[in-house]
Amino acid sequence: MRDRDPFDRTLETLRRRLAQAGPMQGAALPISGLAEELGVSPTPVREVLARLAGEELIVRTPHGYAALLHDPAQIAELYDLAGVLAAAAALSPGMDLAAFDLADPLTAAQAAPNQALARASARVQAQLAPMSVAEHELLGAAAERDGPAVAWSAGKVALARAVRRHFARRAAHSGRILAVALGLIKSPRI
Repeated sequence: MRDRDPFDRTLETLRRRLAQAGPMQGAALPISGLAEELGVSPTPVREVLARLAGEELIVRTPHGYAALLHDPAQIAELYDLAGVLAAAAALSPGMDLAAFDLADPLTAAQAAPNQALARASARVQAQLAPMSVAEHELLGAAAERDGPAVAWSAGKVALARAVRRHFARRAAHSGRILAVALGLIKSPRI
């Protein structure tokens, strides 16, 4: 089997690492160190980091690239945006409500017939990915399953309202979600 392009391989690896690492709070992302670790030249690493910075998953600094510095207000804004996007997807013409995974409505929004909406949902989901483990530990999915499930059977408008509540709850607890993700507090469920 032919080896994939170093750019694609590097992009896939770094996207996965950023999503799984949790908030890295400004940690440096050295081009030469990543290139050596991934077994590629610095060029694809530099190109991938530039792309990830364009997607607002990392930042460009005067000294290279670094992970984002997360704060509760910024995370709350992302949850608010996620709610708007997922609700818009639920209400969009041609959206198959059966595509909605009630435990993860933002992923479901990526199945929207409107491709701009689907891309925006994917981008916000990637930005929130470092919080996903802490979010699940703190809030869980079971507590909200009944509300959206009932709304789902009641139609698009009720589902859209339930999805907005889903993300509003996360926005309201963004500080605690960040604290759990950073290991500053234990995660007793709310």
